Amino acid sequence: MAMSAKLPLRDSPLSSLKRLCPVVVLALAFFPSHLTAQQEPISVVVDTRGSTNKLFHSELAIPVHAGPLTLLYPRWGIPTYRMPDAVIDDIVWLRMTANGRAVEWKRDSVDMFAFHLVVPEDAKVLNVAMDVVAPSQRSDLNAATAELFILDWYTLVLYPQGTSVRDVPVVAAIRLPNGWKYGTALKTIGNAGGLIKFAQVSLWTLLDSPILAGKYFRSFELRSPSVPPVFVDVAADSAEVTEVPPEWRERFRRLITEAGALFGGYPYASYHFQIALSDEVGNDGLEHRESTDLRMSSRSFLDSDNRLSWGYLIPHEYAHDWNGLYRIPAGLVRRDFQEPQTTELLWVYEGLTRYLNWVLAARSGIFATAEARDYAALLAAQVAHRSGREWRSLQDTAVSAGILNDAPDQWQSLRRGTDYYDESLFIWLEADSIIRRVTNGNRSMDDFCRAFFATNGRQGEIAPYTFDEIAATLNAVAPYDWQAFLRTRLDTTGPDRAPLDGLTASGWDLVYGDVPNRVQVARDKVRQMLEERFSLGLLLANDGAVIDVVRDSPAWKAGLGPYMKVLAINGQAWSPQNLRQAIGVGDSTVRLTMRNGSQTWQAEMKAQKTYPTLKRNGNRDTLSEILKPITSLTAVH
Repeated sequence: MAMSAKLPLRDSPLSSLKRLCPVVVLALAFFPSHLTAQQEPISVVVDTRGSTNKLFHSELAIPVHAGPLTLLYPRWGIPTYRMPDAVIDDIVWLRMTANGRAVEWKRDSVDMFAFHLVVPEDAKVLNVAMDVVAPSQRSDLNAATAELFILDWYTLVLYPQGTSVRDVPVVAAIRLPNGWKYGTALKTIGNAGGLIKFAQVSLWTLLDSPILAGKYFRSFELRSPSVPPVFVDVAADSAEVTEVPPEWRERFRRLITEAGALFGGYPYASYHFQIALSDEVGNDGLEHRESTDLRMSSRSFLDSDNRLSWGYLIPHEYAHDWNGLYRIPAGLVRRDFQEPQTTELLWVYEGLTRYLNWVLAARSGIFATAEARDYAALLAAQVAHRSGREWRSLQDTAVSAGILNDAPDQWQSLRRGTDYYDESLFIWLEADSIIRRVTNGNRSMDDFCRAFFATNGRQGEIAPYTFDEIAATLNAVAPYDWQAFLRTRLDTTGPDRAPLDGLTASGWDLVYGDVPNRVQVARDKVRQMLEERFSLGLLLANDGAVIDVVRDSPAWKAGLGPYMKVLAINGQAWSPQNLRQAIGVGDSTVRLTMRNGSQTWQAEMKAQKTYPTLKRNGNRDTLSEILKPITSLTAVH
């Protein structure tokens, strides 16, 4: 079993390498410190008063010595895996000066994120001024509306090449539009003349600490015994939307308590749920060490459709504080924001987190138990209709994350896309069923989580992990050939059915009926799509545009493909309702009038209503045991 390496994350030097396992020693061999504790910090001042016209202004003061210098714009902006996030094309003004005189810079002809310059002999500080566009629809970057914004510092800084970003000290400050309020994990140390100043941190911590600000802003603390302080910060496009209803406040409290019981402690000293409620910023979430950036529609706390469609985001991003930010795949450990990462363990980072967000959503009351079953049924059916499994392994979807994260939805059943999320849920459910069987019901995945993610009071550290440690910890919980089990689930390709044995072993089977379940109805409505891949083989937008077609389905055989559009169904004008009505309980003929570019044609196919649900089988109902709260608080439904 590989020993867990503990290395400080927030604002302290790297720990002694003699405590590290060989894998992590190799990773950290690329983390030499070029700075000393006495080094002057970089100063960053951001003016957001132009946010309403989608423009942020940043001024940096960087301590320098005379001679050649290369400044870097963060290529991988956040301290997690992704393709290059930084929108370097959104820099619309850049100027460098020293002692009031312009300093010429040249962009590297190969690395577009590197800027070369020569610091004058008499200069000790390089001043950098830049304007950056704050886009509103790029879900994991800056988002700004007329009433709120999420500011990611990595879009607004440059830093010297050859430095370890965990060792670079930074003092940051921000100016907000008049009357706006804000929330952040950074510690505020002053507010004078409209300039809000934050305590010194490392560059790593700064870039991991976004700002949520808004004209309509509300913040409250969730108080629970023996739990570090947790705050909910809400910015919205109207004042009334910022009020979080009592039932949702209770769900947040339950989530925090249930997560602490599941993992055996908390990896943070304090935490902020930063929630932007707006119909202009999409629905997405992004994990950070002491906060989570959640972008949700304005009615997310007001109706059940939004809760069922996107409510899982809250426990998902929160669970990442343990899985991905405290315990982190060794391949994601890096020295700066330019180095690429290896993502072969995303079936743990994201896949196990998908399993845990499902479990925690049920235990916290975000989902009722029946709704959690509907959620699992829908995901299981989508996994079962991934024909791309014939050629691409689940492991390859993780390794290829860099090219799949931004892949279009079109042909997702053939491409597979980010299947390391949803398919992995069922691998971890199967692992849970194996643990329970091998130990006669005495142990479960809860025991694995407490063993693998326990902080033991070590807040603010990171502990890289490997595949071997995952398998070894599972084996310590329940003796089994976990290496073979995991490698089979990860590497197998072919036309075999989806890995749903865990569902069956937990007392439930995936079956299909003639009525969509509650989660499917909610998702179709909120996401403005029509899920008919289980009947016709089609995923459609609400306007009739074809998004995905399943291989060998009726739609496939009729020649349909993405980017085509349905104009009419059985002679009636297109509408989602008309299509659903045309699909019968038994085999029925569906005639679609299609448009493909400038051509219009008729497609005919047979299909019947096919909607996923879970049905009890003869096995013990351990699924209900898994979803049951483990604390004494009363569930909220």
